[in-house]
Amino acid sequence: MRILKIGVIVILLLNITGCWSSKVELDELTFVYGLFIDEGKEPNTVEITINSPLPNRLNAAGQPSSGGGGDGNTYSTVSKTAGTIADAMQLIQKDLTRQLSLAQLKVIVLGKSFTEQGIRELLLWIEREPSLPLGAFVMASPGSAKEMNTLTPIYEQIPSDVLRNFGSERYLFSTTIKDCLFAEASGVGFAINNLSFGKKGEISKDGKPEFWAGIQGAKLFQKDKMKGILKLKEGRALAWAAGSLKLAVYSVDWDEGKSAASVVFVSKKSSKKLNITDKGPVFTVNLKGKASVIYLRDPKNRDAEELGQIIIAKLKEEVSNNLTEAIRNTQKAGADVLQLGLLLEWNDPKQWKQLRERWDNYYAQEADIKVKTDFSIVDFGTAK
Repeated sequence: MRILKIGVIVILLLNITGCWSSKVELDELTFVYGLFIDEGKEPNTVEITINSPLPNRLNAAGQPSSGGGGDGNTYSTVSKTAGTIADAMQLIQKDLTRQLSLAQLKVIVLGKSFTEQGIRELLLWIEREPSLPLGAFVMASPGSAKEMNTLTPIYEQIPSDVLRNFGSERYLFSTTIKDCLFAEASGVGFAINNLSFGKKGEISKDGKPEFWAGIQGAKLFQKDKMKGILKLKEGRALAWAAGSLKLAVYSVDWDEGKSAASVVFVSKKSSKKLNITDKGPVFTVNLKGKASVIYLRDPKNRDAEELGQIIIAKLKEEVSNNLTEAIRNTQKAGADVLQLGLLLEWNDPKQWKQLRERWDNYYAQEADIKVKTDFSIVDFGTAK
């Protein structure tokens, strides 16, 4: 019994001891929230910019504090250029008084020139960097990725939080590090949000210009190569088909523009089916949804049943055309973003074995992909 009591006391004492010597205290870390990657000015180099919060400039409520000196920014950016991403990160670490931590990384933004030359360097680094969270979002900048640090956060504290919300709220694609690695390993494609960037009309209180960011479409990748770009309408339809889109609002008109309606889809579903025929595999992409009318202009004052039929027909035409055009563009680019190759592998391994080595060319030139839509109107608001 005496030995048992001593053992219990020892266990309790171990539980109340401080941190192990190998651990790092939180106030000794610099948490990287945003990672911005550009092609370096010198050949075969890469420029890395980090975006990290400054806790000493936030009060207990998370609001900007008057302390900390400087210009009052609640975040900091540091940039370095080197031959590899790992070397650039090491150069950044060399000039910091705290240890870099990627455990809280929210978003990776890729510059235009970097994506055009291929992202093999990024994928190689991701595969061997254990501290990277697989849920961090990956996006593309219309120009320099570094310039995204100058956007003005309105509701968030730092620019990377704004960009993170574009992914978490699923305005278009919500592609993560995990998705990129999975697609690259499987030999299929993926799409990332193609951001927009510009200067606001107004200026800040201190007289400096303010900048905004948004989403203008998507960039298409096959493995580690950037293959093409989709505009917003086509990107939205493709994101719906990929199961990524959260909010879908569409507007249609008829009677030569005299009548019009806007709807929000209160529920959305997408599915992909495969049918093996004598001529080869036939893929069908299905979109289903229930819509609520949020705006209606109908000079002829039709009844709800007739209006519902007109609106549904117009919606089917609009969405089907957008998705068909999006798929056609992915085929032109040779980027299997909907990952139909994996659907074929799952349902017909023998057929996939025959096509796997030339899947990129087969998808681009021979794949038979059909689009189907099934929509319904659930209400007309309070007017009908």
